[in-house]
Amino acid sequence: MKALFGLTLLLTATTALAAPGPWKGTITMYVQDYTPNVAGAKRPLKAFQQIADEYAKKYPGISVTFSKTPVPDNDTMVRVKAAAGELFDVYWAQAASLNSTLPRGVAVDLAPVLKQSNPYIPGNKAWQDALNKRVLAETAAPSGAVYALSGDVVAFTLFYNQTLFKKAGVTKAPATWTELLDASKKLKAAGLGVMTAVPAYPWWSRHFQSDLYSKDYARISGFDGQPGFSALDEAVSINKGILSPKDERFMSWWPVFKQFTDYWDKDYLTLAPEKNYDAFQTFVGSKETLIYEGSYKTREMQEAGVNFPVGAFNFPRLSKKESKYATGIDTSNVTGGTGSFQFAVSTPLSNKTMKEAGKTEAVLDWMKFLGTPKNAQRIIGESGTYVPTWPGTTPKFDKQYDSAALSAQIGLPERSIGVGDSAPNLGWGDMQKIFGLYLSGNVSFDQAKVQVQQTLDRASADYARKNKVDYSKFK
Repeated sequence: MKALFGLTLLLTATTALAAPGPWKGTITMYVQDYTPNVAGAKRPLKAFQQIADEYAKKYPGISVTFSKTPVPDNDTMVRVKAAAGELFDVYWAQAASLNSTLPRGVAVDLAPVLKQSNPYIPGNKAWQDALNKRVLAETAAPSGAVYALSGDVVAFTLFYNQTLFKKAGVTKAPATWTELLDASKKLKAAGLGVMTAVPAYPWWSRHFQSDLYSKDYARISGFDGQPGFSALDEAVSINKGILSPKDERFMSWWPVFKQFTDYWDKDYLTLAPEKNYDAFQTFVGSKETLIYEGSYKTREMQEAGVNFPVGAFNFPRLSKKESKYATGIDTSNVTGGTGSFQFAVSTPLSNKTMKEAGKTEAVLDWMKFLGTPKNAQRIIGESGTYVPTWPGTTPKFDKQYDSAALSAQIGLPERSIGVGDSAPNLGWGDMQKIFGLYLSGNVSFDQAKVQVQQTLDRASADYARKNKVDYSKFK
């Protein structure tokens, strides 16, 4: 069904390159953090609505409305609405979910459309030429389908309460792992909370593994023949024993990281990631000094009324002191992934209104209109919480907070290596559980190794079966 729909879309969308066609009506959207004119917001966003109004003025009879209803669990929302045939015409969703855990047929394959010209970008011959090629490759499904238009990423860093740092006698932001441990020790000795959080394996692992495996990046990321590190690259690397406990580098950093979490609130170490909601509140309330989060938190801090100076420092570089495999590269930008400019188009299977003659073409034309570097810059820049990825776009962070650490990540080579995307629930579920049990002292390092290897073996086998991959073909 999906393949047939993709072919039909390719044939029909070519007739609507410069205009939405004869369809008239209202296009519905859910755009997550970029939702304009949210009631009660201290600084309401306006750019997306302005762009929608410009489109409506250009094409009378078509309007765009934005859902302002909070969505606590996006994947659940997509499943429920799609099952009823009531999904938004355009909606926010992460490519990883669309490629794996969400049902088939909930989103249009945009790959054929991205090969067409975008009439709203001067001189454009193929819409995909205006996008970030690496991000496009990494967000594509194993089949080559592209279900989300991706235009931004989250920059992750360690935010800290500058007042509490001074109180504990910490005079500067840590730049090395040793300095991070020293700062944690001083905070603890001063009776101050260091950190309350669920130690997210998919985030922290990428910092360490991107360093320890950096010399092998070309090989590890090259199995699929595309830029960046994909789910296929990950699965092959697991199968070949590169990204697995069979290679000493893979888990050698766990004891190093445990030195840091030994200063944390132990109650959170074994919890699932969705239980991390209290961590932000303890930071806002000055009960904890550190929080490891994405750039989107700057806006949330502003909304929460943070009244203390907030600093930020990136993941410290590793040295041979921490690991004999350390290369010392800057891995500050390897976590985060795609942000809030990730928009999918619903299908007639997930949205009954898309069966209306000409509506799919009109929605895709609207996607082209909003999906230009100029409009992406307006939307992402106004929010000031994400990093735009398309050539010609630049970040714009909130000046109220110390953005030097976030800005320092811009322009760094994006060479991220990790495990968690090749199978549903692998990173945030299975690996997360073992990681937490080890850090909390419930399983030994050797026991963790055995459990991790078993988990990865299952994931590798599942990936090969579901995607019909023959690992023997990869050298």
